[in-house]
Amino acid sequence: MLRIGSWLMLLLVVLTACTPQTVQTPASTVAEPTAAPTAVVTSVPPTVAPATDTLTPEAVSAGIQQVLDDYVEAYNTNNVELLRSVVDQTNAPFRRLVEERFNTFQESSFSGSRFSRMRVLEVKPREHGFWQAAIDDGGYRRDLLFRQMEDGRWVMSEPTEEQLGAKIKIDNEYFTLNTYEWSAEVNTIIEDMVLRARQQVIDTLGRTPENKFNVYLRPIFGITPPVNPNSLAWYSAGSRPRNDRVDIFAPFSYAFGFYDPNVGWEAELYSTIVHELTHWAYTRAFAQEYRITDWMSEGLAEYVSNNPRRNAVSAAVRRGRIIPLVDPNGGVRPQDMDHMTTLEVDRSLAYGFAYSLVAYIVETQGGLDGFWRFAAAVRDTPGTGIEFYDKALQKAFGITYAEFDAGWRQWLKENY
Repeated sequence: MLRIGSWLMLLLVVLTACTPQTVQTPASTVAEPTAAPTAVVTSVPPTVAPATDTLTPEAVSAGIQQVLDDYVEAYNTNNVELLRSVVDQTNAPFRRLVEERFNTFQESSFSGSRFSRMRVLEVKPREHGFWQAAIDDGGYRRDLLFRQMEDGRWVMSEPTEEQLGAKIKIDNEYFTLNTYEWSAEVNTIIEDMVLRARQQVIDTLGRTPENKFNVYLRPIFGITPPVNPNSLAWYSAGSRPRNDRVDIFAPFSYAFGFYDPNVGWEAELYSTIVHELTHWAYTRAFAQEYRITDWMSEGLAEYVSNNPRRNAVSAAVRRGRIIPLVDPNGGVRPQDMDHMTTLEVDRSLAYGFAYSLVAYIVETQGGLDGFWRFAAAVRDTPGTGIEFYDKALQKAFGITYAEFDAGWRQWLKENY
């Protein structure tokens, strides 16, 4: 059930899980990682307040709580100026991230929902004058960074790339993890997650890509190359398999988002890694044999990672906001699953419906074999729109588009 006031249920639904899968990326996005580590930067920006040892946890918590109160009020009243007042304006990439996510939410179909108070649970000092705060919102948790400005104000912020410390490479048989000193407490945990996620993808799909790949853990938003502020993680296929890469925002970053404290941030991140490695496995082990559309690609990744986005999809189904497979109104920019990467609103909600389409096919058409049968039909069928799907569905399953669409909608009502 959607809980109005829960940031997890509403904010995550307007964020894109990953960028669309690509067959080739520019060389600059798949360059080999630099071997030599960078020096640890210890200088402090001039706007940072005096050393953290002059502050008490109680005083820090009070300052951060005021930031959170204004942050919630900004969302509730669509007040971008109030939002800017509690965000570090000296950090250009970070302020862009926060503001663009704010705008994405305000433009979504969930705009107008009022959020309850966010509450500081505990704080701890980090390097360069930052404080990390554990935050509660209606039973969900988030870990964010703050710092005090020279005028005494507290703001949400993140370090610069230079402040992250030395670059670290962790190499194993299957991939190379590229990370930073800043994330030292989680680096080995992430490596283990990627190993387990890779095996889960291979076990589920039944094929094993042979190539090693790169994982880039991003502790902050402001790392080169720049990325979409509404992405959580993404897979990029390199010009050569060894240049394949998966980028992931680290826990304790603003981009990481909320998690259920009963299962921990580990479960949230693990699901994300499985999603991205599903894209990797398809590209390297299936793409030469099958063709899948964007909704099929994202739906398969959500299915393998067992991420139905149940709360968001349930809310949309109850409101009569099912995103159709094919927009009956057509037009220049159809608003449908067949064009999910160009949806004007609720693009992340489309990931939940993509999962449902794949799950519906798997449950009613003979498991994943049915999905691949449909992918083969998609490969061999020309055309677009309803006519295209009508031919592909009849070729794969012997049913019309109208029959498939009606069955899927009924399945949504019964399962969500």
